[in-house]
Amino acid sequence: MNKKIVYQIAILIILYVGYGFYYLTRKSFIFMLPHFRLNQTSTFNLTKNDIGIVISGQNFAYATSKLIGGVLTDVYSSRILFGSGLFLSGLLNIAFKKDIQISSVYIYSCLIGFVQGPAWPCCAKLLQNWLPKSQFATWWSILSSSSNVAGTIGPIIANSLALKYHWSYGFMIPGCICMTIGYLSIIVLRNKPSEVGLEDFVCKNIQSVENIQEISFYSKSKQLFSYPFFISICLCYFIVQFIKTLFSDWAHIYMIKSLKLSNYDATYFLSIFELSGIFGSMVSGFLSDLVYNFRRKNGKNHCSVYNRMLVNMGFYLGLFLSLHLFNYHLDPKINRINLLLIGSLSGFFCFGCISLLGIIAMEFTPKSFSGSSHAYASLAANLGSISAGLPFGYISKLYTWSYGFKLTQMLAGTILLILTSCFFARSKFEPYLVESDRKTK
Repeated sequence: MNKKIVYQIAILIILYVGYGFYYLTRKSFIFMLPHFRLNQTSTFNLTKNDIGIVISGQNFAYATSKLIGGVLTDVYSSRILFGSGLFLSGLLNIAFKKDIQISSVYIYSCLIGFVQGPAWPCCAKLLQNWLPKSQFATWWSILSSSSNVAGTIGPIIANSLALKYHWSYGFMIPGCICMTIGYLSIIVLRNKPSEVGLEDFVCKNIQSVENIQEISFYSKSKQLFSYPFFISICLCYFIVQFIKTLFSDWAHIYMIKSLKLSNYDATYFLSIFELSGIFGSMVSGFLSDLVYNFRRKNGKNHCSVYNRMLVNMGFYLGLFLSLHLFNYHLDPKINRINLLLIGSLSGFFCFGCISLLGIIAMEFTPKSFSGSSHAYASLAANLGSISAGLPFGYISKLYTWSYGFKLTQMLAGTILLILTSCFFARSKFEPYLVESDRKTK
């Protein structure tokens, strides 16, 4: 077998398993949330505001660290950043004790959010270095589905451990595995093919890359935000991540407390949401590569950002309709089939959008600045996660859960109009590499 293929397979496996455990350790608190009050040994007395503070605190730390991590991947080793983050995540999970106080939970949630920030920027940079552009979206989507796999089996395993033993096992077991994978990541991963004597995948537009490398970081950032289309990408990323956080962090409690559905029905909804997200991520990546390669071969628009955004528009519209079903067709009398149908549609379109928006943000600039470009878009996404924490919890307390979800749908509709306007305005979609695509058709 070709040496490069062997390394690609090994790196993809490590990244897939590793990022899955990143997600599992980050969501351990959410998975165990229904069991804190049920267990007599627990010292927790959580309110909606407490839960909101934990979610927002973790997402704020994660957003800050992800921005820093994206910039660092343009300068430092992604291998070291990825492996060390995994090891520290596992260590923090193991340190989560049975008699921990709520004030310590706030600190824990912020710390684990901070150490996990560089995880996905490292994955993105390693994928970009080890794969050709024609396959980039497909493998990006496959890799991003690892969090869906973890989100699918995580609540089920956590629920079983908590009922049979104690909720603390839901922290310790993933933590031990996470530390082991972190150590293996540092040994196995390589930043780029040239580190093992193989040829790197290089950009054809060498002059363009050289020119952008000569510009200061501040100038690059200022130029990037001068494009309305990039701003619309950030807005879209914000609302999609906001909706995703509502489903993954709040929907479970909303269905139990407000709709009076059983714990098992709410768990099934969360699991099918994550499971369908696997297929949504994979299908969106495969479709965007298919459209990009087809249009390039047929002499049509060769800009990868334009073609991938065509696919993303369809997925975003599907997510908007799924949110409408959640708001107006989910009630205490809903049967399980319809409940799972709404969950599967929501997960499919939501994670499809998340996958494509990250790709588009990276391809908007050359490799020398792709980590930072993705970090800025991810910052917008994580601000969406933060907004879905304490602010949403406050709104649901001040008004109702239903009011908060319907307000989200209105905001999503507004951003859909902005995104559509920028898309059909035909601004420069790929400011640095569009000409490179035309030359390599």
